[in-house]
Amino acid sequence: MLIDKLNIILNSNDEFSPKYVISLFVKNNLNDIPTMSIDAIALSCHTSKSQISKYVKSLGYETMKDFKVACLDNISSIERTNKTLFSLQKNIENQFIDFTSNIINELYFTIKHIDEVKLLKLINDIKNSQRIFVYGHGHARTLCSYIQNELSTKQKETIICDVDFENEYNFKDSDLLLIMSINGDTFYFNKRVIHHILKCPVNTWLMSCKNDISFPKNYLYIPTTNIKYNDYLLRHVIDFILMY
Repeated sequence: MLIDKLNIILNSNDEFSPKYVISLFVKNNLNDIPTMSIDAIALSCHTSKSQISKYVKSLGYETMKDFKVACLDNISSIERTNKTLFSLQKNIENQFIDFTSNIINELYFTIKHIDEVKLLKLINDIKNSQRIFVYGHGHARTLCSYIQNELSTKQKETIICDVDFENEYNFKDSDLLLIMSINGDTFYFNKRVIHHILKCPVNTWLMSCKNDISFPKNYLYIPTTNIKYNDYLLRHVIDFILMY
């Protein structure tokens, strides 16, 4: 996903480098980029049109049109995952109690409706795998880092796959690939990547709160009743899995 690519550049480049400057501008003006001309973008970034074109291609987009479509996809994804913000003008204690009560109710719903057989199988597959590969983008990529950190304390080798899944991973029979897609956005915006992943000869699991994903390999669905709590519920299930 575009936002992941931008964050990688911002985290690994000097703040005065052209890639950093352009990436920061794109990230801060994501809503405006689709309607801006390449001249306007270049002028805003104090660089040339050719430099912008080179930058767009370095991100994996053939044309500016493809790049702008990616911006629109990210905007749509953010709108779909935005949560209702609490207000400092309201009673903090009441808001905290309401939030906690809602989470608890969701947890009980998840416990009651999750497929325990699949949950146990995933736990065993993780325990019995020599290496764990994790893939996700957007909010899910944070969960990938969390899984990697937690499994490292168990001396379990864990690799976070690149967001475009372009690196060559030499999977072995003892490996496991875990795909994290909180709301199923990966299957909406990254169909090419998913198609590529499904061809990989490796034990593959998907964890998602989206219940109607067509996925031919192992799939642990995390049942919820309210989409705005999905990432909390998925994190809780991950915490439970990592306790074993």
